[in-house]
Amino acid sequence: MYEILGLIDRFGVAIVFAGTFFEGEVFAIIGGFLAYRGTQTFQLMIGLAFVGSFCGDLAVFLFARYFSNHRWVQRWIRRPKFAKALKLVDRFHAYFVIVNRYIYGLRMPGLIALGLSSITIPRFLVLNFIGAGLWASIFTTIGYVFGYSISSVFAQLEAVEHIAIYVLGGLAVLLTLYVGWRQFSPMWFKSRKETDTKALVGHVGPTRQSGSNETDN
Repeated sequence: MYEILGLIDRFGVAIVFAGTFFEGEVFAIIGGFLAYRGTQTFQLMIGLAFVGSFCGDLAVFLFARYFSNHRWVQRWIRRPKFAKALKLVDRFHAYFVIVNRYIYGLRMPGLIALGLSSITIPRFLVLNFIGAGLWASIFTTIGYVFGYSISSVFAQLEAVEHIAIYVLGGLAVLLTLYVGWRQFSPMWFKSRKETDTKALVGHVGPTRQSGSNETDN
């Protein structure tokens, strides 16, 4: 437990920023928890969550707008959730910029749909600013208020920490072996097949079984 908390305390700033840039609520709550522990200031954690969320959403929005033919964007467009996000964008338009963060599973397709919509970049910037500010304040505060409960969860994890480490280590080894087998077994079988083929091609004349005798009439 103490190792986990030590890592969170040490790299908390980077974790909160990167986490809110790429994902969301959990990392903003971690920021509030760090503020509860006194490792970082509450204002700094809200600021990091705000900047991470604002920049992350803006990056996806701009990428979808200017690189709509990119295969990554097209892959999201073909997913079923994109159709739902597009309907919400068409119906609520600008308001969707603010509420999109709170709809589980729709953040990424929602941002891509916004990038492909007719909303202007200045309007998106203003609404994204408001949405990121509200979102960061809410979830960082949740992490701060429920900091004691989160600490209790870490205390309960201490009892199974060593077992979890061994289990995760075993899974990592099995996963490594599986990936290695998937990567290199086709090459090994192919090499065996090519060797056998060359051996057959290099043989001249009919094959004879050992111990067989020919009789002349």
